[in-house]
Amino acid sequence: MNISLERVKTIGSGLLRPEGVMALDDGSLHAADGKGRCARIAKDGRTSFFGNVGGLPNGLCIDRNGNCIIANIGNGEVQSLHPDGSHSVLMTEANGKRMYSPNFPFVDSKERIWVSNSTARQDLEAAIQSPSPDGCVVRIEGTNPRIVAEGIYFANGIALDPAEEYLYVAETMMRRILRYRIYPGGALSTAEVYGPESLGKLGYPDGIAFDETGDLWVTFPTWNAVGYIDPQGTLEIVLEDPDAAVLRRPSNICFGWEGRRTAFIGSLDGTTIPYFEVPYPGARLVHQGG
Repeated sequence: MNISLERVKTIGSGLLRPEGVMALDDGSLHAADGKGRCARIAKDGRTSFFGNVGGLPNGLCIDRNGNCIIANIGNGEVQSLHPDGSHSVLMTEANGKRMYSPNFPFVDSKERIWVSNSTARQDLEAAIQSPSPDGCVVRIEGTNPRIVAEGIYFANGIALDPAEEYLYVAETMMRRILRYRIYPGGALSTAEVYGPESLGKLGYPDGIAFDETGDLWVTFPTWNAVGYIDPQGTLEIVLEDPDAAVLRRPSNICFGWEGRRTAFIGSLDGTTIPYFEVPYPGARLVHQGG
């Protein structure tokens, strides 16, 4: 499968570093915004902003109540931004350790929040330039955040498969995807590599998300590309934009609109949200209807 750049459209305007994006059933999108807030983008493209969460909102997801769960990599908080613009802080530490770099959250059907914390260091650039296995995954259940996986070289995007049997983590600085079996009660197995041992010279994975066929879609900001790992473990790149004509360091992917057959792309350098049609529906997330 190959998607031509001519098929990629954009929606929204005036965004700053919309790293994370989520599609809602009413046709609107929520996106992170680098000015310490979130954007609300109507299906006709009208863009407004809400919230004052500070820091640098990064990955986000939506819970069943319509709250926007934000991994704020700028101030080290996992936040719940309510539709009225108020917010609460869900996590700043786990197991007595300060979580400086929450990167991406995922809400499962049991209302547990799984959050990647990229590095134990406060200096993100140092963690990228000199990687070490100090990233982790935290499970927030009620008011008790617990570290459930450690030893990750820059933990980035995360996802659960539709059956919620495994947790998948983009291990960016090792250029691979890890997965962990989820045991009853929420503990995780040891990690195994999912798909290729290396995703290629420019294959530093960022955001990940499943479609209903079991393909795990992956964004590659350094490559300026989007692809997927099929259930047999093969990587297929479906969209490349070496000149950054539309894709500008793609960082996350979600699915929405009718039948969840449209992919929306968050990006580190974008001011709009690129989108394109996909052959199979995205897997339903907890905030989405059938």
